[in-house]
Amino acid sequence: MRLDWLIVFVLIAGLSIVVFSYSLKKKICILALGSPEDRFDKPGKRFMNFVSMVLGQSKLIKEPYGIVHFIIFWGFVFICLGELPLIFEGLFPAYSFPILGTNPYFYLIKDILNILVVIGLMIGIIRRWVIKPAHLYRTKEAAVIVLLILGVIITEWISSGAKVALTNKSAYELAIMYHFVASLFKGLSSSTVISIQASFWWIHIMIVFGFLVYIPNSKHMHLLAVHPNVYFSSLKPLGAQIEKIDLEDEELTELGVARIESFTWKQLLDCFACGECGRCMANCPANISGKPLNPKQLISRQLKEHLLEKGAIMRANGLTSTGDENAEALAEIAAKDPQAAEILQKSLIGDIVTEEEIWACTTCMSCQVQCPVANEHVNKIINLRQSLVMMDSNFPQELQTAFRNVENNGNPWGVGYTERANWASDLDIPLISEKENVDYLFWVGCAGSFDSRAQKVTVAIAKILKAAGVNFAILGTEEKCCGDFVRRSGNEYLFQTAAAENVEILNNYNVKKIITACPHCLNTLKNEYPEFGGNYEVIHHTQFLNQLIKDGKLVLNKNGAVEPQKIVYHDSCYLGRYQQEFDAPRSLFRMVPGVEIVEMDRNHNKSFCCGAGGGRMWLEEENHQRVNNLRVEQALEKNAEVIGANCPFCITMLEDGIKDKVDTEKQTVRVVDPAELIAKYFC
Repeated sequence: MRLDWLIVFVLIAGLSIVVFSYSLKKKICILALGSPEDRFDKPGKRFMNFVSMVLGQSKLIKEPYGIVHFIIFWGFVFICLGELPLIFEGLFPAYSFPILGTNPYFYLIKDILNILVVIGLMIGIIRRWVIKPAHLYRTKEAAVIVLLILGVIITEWISSGAKVALTNKSAYELAIMYHFVASLFKGLSSSTVISIQASFWWIHIMIVFGFLVYIPNSKHMHLLAVHPNVYFSSLKPLGAQIEKIDLEDEELTELGVARIESFTWKQLLDCFACGECGRCMANCPANISGKPLNPKQLISRQLKEHLLEKGAIMRANGLTSTGDENAEALAEIAAKDPQAAEILQKSLIGDIVTEEEIWACTTCMSCQVQCPVANEHVNKIINLRQSLVMMDSNFPQELQTAFRNVENNGNPWGVGYTERANWASDLDIPLISEKENVDYLFWVGCAGSFDSRAQKVTVAIAKILKAAGVNFAILGTEEKCCGDFVRRSGNEYLFQTAAAENVEILNNYNVKKIITACPHCLNTLKNEYPEFGGNYEVIHHTQFLNQLIKDGKLVLNKNGAVEPQKIVYHDSCYLGRYQQEFDAPRSLFRMVPGVEIVEMDRNHNKSFCCGAGGGRMWLEEENHQRVNNLRVEQALEKNAEVIGANCPFCITMLEDGIKDKVDTEKQTVRVVDPAELIAKYFC
């Protein structure tokens, strides 16, 4: 036993662990400021999510360079395991660490992974500091982490290589790098090699414990936070993750979030879990189109830095909230520490996150779907909108008009509700109020009822349903806005009112199955209405039409003229990412004679938003590139005559983009829903 080494080691290790624990405790105490949230259900499912996303790196390995992170992750695991025999045998050289220290295959795997980690780090350095993609920040922190990992590996190689040069320990016989390093020491005296081995062992130990102390005080806190963050990630469908506000709670003094501590502990944990990989940023339509919203910056910088700054002062002064109930305590702090008071008085909305950032989000969910650590970006923005709308009555004028139209006429267009079924006046479509034992309700939606372009899709679907002999009906003038854009614009009160009214009507008619052409309506009816007593089997028209054709209820009209057409397909956010339905619309297009489907570069889960979601349909884009124009540009790159879509909002936005981007006198580009072609060739 090296008693002097042991004493020094214990002192260094003890001090490092104390500092690490203290830093970690401070972070945990700050997280505890967040409001309560129950994320402890279904432990089995949560554990499997952890296995898939953390151990299996399931999201990362699908990405370019993802395999590099996979290798670095598992290499780091083996580096940590390798510390056990390295430290033990350094302190007790006469003994081998049980199991690991005597297993040559462990050292072989560890050696290979270490080599791959170094290669991966070199690739990362080139990518971040040479290629310089916009979504990867070139910070001192990032450089320090790379240098620390390299330092851990290289010092261990040198120390262990020197040990191999001095001994013939069989456990090292397969370790490639150990023997390579050992060969470099040939010709040196034993005393020199012993000094090298001891020196680099201690340098290694200092780097390891320095790393330990650094982790909870840097962005690499995510190494600790990602594990609980993934485990506690939402198990609800993407479209059902907006938490219902109990508007009847008389003790509720705040609607939405206007203070950092009003976020839940899990929402705050996201800030620490973020590894700043930038995948959310690289796929955010608001960010890409030049809006100030940057989901990566929002979570990892704006919210986290404000949380740490404000949280530390709150904890130091025994505060759990900076609401009006603590006005007296806040006044005392202001009297004795004006600087601390200034930090506590910073407004989350305005000083930390601007209103322009809050309203830029299209709720496309690309940030969350791409995030490898299960961060939940969108609901934070919706919570901020809720505060602006319901607490401050502060929201864009265009939304005020749309809200009022929903209140007065049941639709954002403001058209009289009596005209809702005018599209069906010549089609002999039954009303559910006039027909018993209906198999399906055709939920038309506001766009399909009032927008002249969307009406063409509605009519096509109705004709197909009739041709296939489907027993269906519509609500007619009883149908009202489902409330999708209302809720995502922050007006929870109006949404709950609309949801309650619609659920009552649907339940009165004993509706069980619903067909709709609007993915936004689909998501709301399917994923959000159950919380209000509305439990329905909801299906998108493209899914239903596929089933009709599969069942032989719709047959191709082979006598029809074939019109060859190249269709570039656009995945809508609310059918694609939200429902994970990518095949149904494509299948329908492929069934049409003469159709050739081509894909945009951004497709499936990485599809680019049309710009209409989250209430943006009713808001103008100013001083920046228009999201819909960018999407049209992406489509035009494929030289297609037709853009395929499956959502009335997408169709509107894409057609508007075509008007801006295409010289219609020289070139004709159409936007088509698959139902319009199916009605032509199958009816």
